[in-house]
Amino acid sequence: MYSKKQHHIRLLSKLPVSNLFNPFYSGRGSVVFMHKIVKDKSDSNRLFLNSANEVTVDYLELLINYLKNKNYRFISLDQLHKELLSKKKSKQKFICFTFDDGYKDNLTLAYPVFKKHNIPFAIYITNCFPNKTASLWWYFIEDILLKNDFVELTVNSKLTSFSSKTKEEKEATFFALRNLFLKANKSQLEYYRKQLEEKYSISEKEYVAREALSWQEISELSKDSLVTIGCHTANHLPLNQLTEEEVVEEIQASKNEIEKHINKEVNHFAYPFGTVSEIGKREVEVVKKLSFFKTATTTRTGNIFSTHKSHLLSLPRIQVLGTWDDFSILNLYLSGVIPAIKNKFKKTVTL
Repeated sequence: MYSKKQHHIRLLSKLPVSNLFNPFYSGRGSVVFMHKIVKDKSDSNRLFLNSANEVTVDYLELLINYLKNKNYRFISLDQLHKELLSKKKSKQKFICFTFDDGYKDNLTLAYPVFKKHNIPFAIYITNCFPNKTASLWWYFIEDILLKNDFVELTVNSKLTSFSSKTKEEKEATFFALRNLFLKANKSQLEYYRKQLEEKYSISEKEYVAREALSWQEISELSKDSLVTIGCHTANHLPLNQLTEEEVVEEIQASKNEIEKHINKEVNHFAYPFGTVSEIGKREVEVVKKLSFFKTATTTRTGNIFSTHKSHLLSLPRIQVLGTWDDFSILNLYLSGVIPAIKNKFKKTVTL
């Protein structure tokens, strides 16, 4: 099921507009990001948002070959930082691959593909994944919705019932619960999660045990020069729901623990969730004051321009979605069509 906006993007992908925007809005290149890599997508019952976050290994292989044929070069986050600060400018556009969170399939499925092609990539680790304390609530909410016609949750002392009989209702309820969880503070989030666990007999620990990289696996990955390990906070919470002191602790604790396990300095950061709904100027200023990182990335849509050298701690990215059948929609992003429209024709996307 596609939203009206997604439908419009698909219609736009059929029009020959990329060549018009490319000279002005494609920038010097793009930082792209993904979450999970899966073997296949044979389960048609999955909800849209979770399915969109899962890219098949075959698509990843095709994507790399497509970008090679388009004459992109592939760079690491360290190279990105160096190039943005350099006065030299390559005519060949770049792609910088990144993954968020720390899913096990980044090692088992994605890593062999990047190794085969000798392409660098980064994984932003949220420590609750390898510590096995993460809440993958987006997956257990999906499973609850797929198995039930109604979902009940007490919110502000009031029992609220969400209908999930049809696929459309399940999608709508998923987004309603997602918005509720993203706006919750730490204690509220824990309250909601425990309610659902108890009422629907679901164990969160099973999800993270199955899906998350271990510290040993992260350490082994970090030994390969193709792999950059970045920081993604300790608990993957919306930072604008935390006090400034809590934001500092989330970042500081994450960086320190990752460095202890990989025996390397961590120089790059990604904001959890990363949209303007979860981070703003305050969060970027906190990261600046800490002076820990060479770069920090958001999930705001945009390509990278030379002017981003003044905004290294709020860089935009482009998400590669698992719901794309070909590369026509991706081309709308890389050429700058969709970033230009989304950002009201501003080139340098900042916070």
